[in-house]
Amino acid sequence: MDLAKQRFFLKRLGLVCWFLSSGLLLRNAAADWPQYRGPHHDGSSSEGLRTDWKSSPPKVVWRKTLGPSWSSMTISQGRVFTQISRSQDGADREYCVALDANTGQELWAADLDIADYPDRGTGSDDGPRSTPSIDGDRVYVLTSYLKLYCLRADTGSVVWMRDFLGEFPGTEVISWQNAASPLVIGDLIFLNSNVRRQCLMAVRKTDGETIWSGQDERMTHATPTYATLGGIPQIVFLTGKGLLGVRPETGAVQWRHAFTPSATSTAATPIVAGDFVYASCAYAFGAWTANVTKPASVFLVSKPDYKRGSAYQNHWATPVAHAGFLYGVVEDSRRSLSCFSLVERTNRWLTQSVGGVNPGFGSLIKVGGKLLILTESGRLVLAEPNPEAYTEIANFQALQGICWNHPAYSNGRIYARSAKQLVVLDVAPAVTPLPPFSLHTTLMSESGTLRIEIRSMEGGVLLEDSAAARLQLQGTSSLNDPLGWTPMDGSFVAVGGVLRRDVTLGTGTAHQFLRVRERTSTSP
Repeated sequence: MDLAKQRFFLKRLGLVCWFLSSGLLLRNAAADWPQYRGPHHDGSSSEGLRTDWKSSPPKVVWRKTLGPSWSSMTISQGRVFTQISRSQDGADREYCVALDANTGQELWAADLDIADYPDRGTGSDDGPRSTPSIDGDRVYVLTSYLKLYCLRADTGSVVWMRDFLGEFPGTEVISWQNAASPLVIGDLIFLNSNVRRQCLMAVRKTDGETIWSGQDERMTHATPTYATLGGIPQIVFLTGKGLLGVRPETGAVQWRHAFTPSATSTAATPIVAGDFVYASCAYAFGAWTANVTKPASVFLVSKPDYKRGSAYQNHWATPVAHAGFLYGVVEDSRRSLSCFSLVERTNRWLTQSVGGVNPGFGSLIKVGGKLLILTESGRLVLAEPNPEAYTEIANFQALQGICWNHPAYSNGRIYARSAKQLVVLDVAPAVTPLPPFSLHTTLMSESGTLRIEIRSMEGGVLLEDSAAARLQLQGTSSLNDPLGWTPMDGSFVAVGGVLRRDVTLGTGTAHQFLRVRERTSTSP
């Protein structure tokens, strides 16, 4: 197709291509942390991080004072989302707030519900305990008093809302109110609504309509998780009657592991690692472990084990799994970091000194195969997941105040907060710069298939798949919204030393802008 025809069809398609050369590539949300416990629902990120904190300490990107909350953070497309309580016109209210990931500037704050915590809470520090979930351009929030919101990620405006207390008279709010976060999988949102005889529920994310509900399973403070057991994807709930797994599409119960956790508070998310399932709660109740398999047409729960006592109980901090072991904060005598063997059903080791301090009611995630622990006193600690002994790599004092909030990790940055403050730390590993390159486009058909090629400007240098993994194509219909760039599905591939991808463009009057940006880090 000659150049004149290309220009005609590009104009008809409303397309303007805007490319950034390798010398101008900026940060991009390469690895979002879109839900509580991260992109894989297991408290882990496969991104790398810098571990030489003694010679090169974490760099503070920004620090911000926030309203009281025990909420964690989610990060997506350049925005940070969390929940807070804030006084408005003399009344305390729960808010979901969105912050600019690069500056901490508040982009919007959505007023959701009352902020009232009467059950012998934590005083002036008390606030919402749930964490927003992000899916595309929508934010899903479950308040302390069981209102489920769908908000626009760019403005915070309400798309739809469900009020389970108002819809279902007799629905109870448990003591210390809701702490679980909504779980978004595919087109559905999963939660325990605590509605009598239909506690477990899936609602459609586009409009909030109930797709299925059932089971008289009193809610706990634990967020459900998504896992595959016996080759069957399922949602695993920890309720007042124990553990159970249900089919996401129908809510059909696949298996149960019945036990009675603490009625006061059971807050740690259940863990699925291989065919092991694990749950824990506080107040000296301990931990439950079992194997869940599907040897024939039905699931089998076998080898159940119960470890009673504080040395095995997670108060609310969920452990992370690594190579058959769980690493988590247990209460013990003064609270300890523990290594729990799923096979042996016992602690391999306990330590009360983490980064030179007691972990308190701290929490942890796993990043790049390392344990990242946030102690109650605000110290971030890196450690190896070593079942033989506690093996510390580095530590850094990140925050002041009480830190009961789970940390998050995205795009080479640690997001950590206390009840009233959030800090963002850059620990991205050094990356070898990409060579200078040029960008070329060819309209392959009048129907709107555009071929994009990236070629090295250094003679003899061939671009390979490792370079392709570091680049992302983004699109927008307006240059006026700096946060409106959306990653496009698909990726570049290396073909004969050139990076290539074909994009099908739709027709319409709105302009379409494209750009290529480098990721600050990539997942293997």
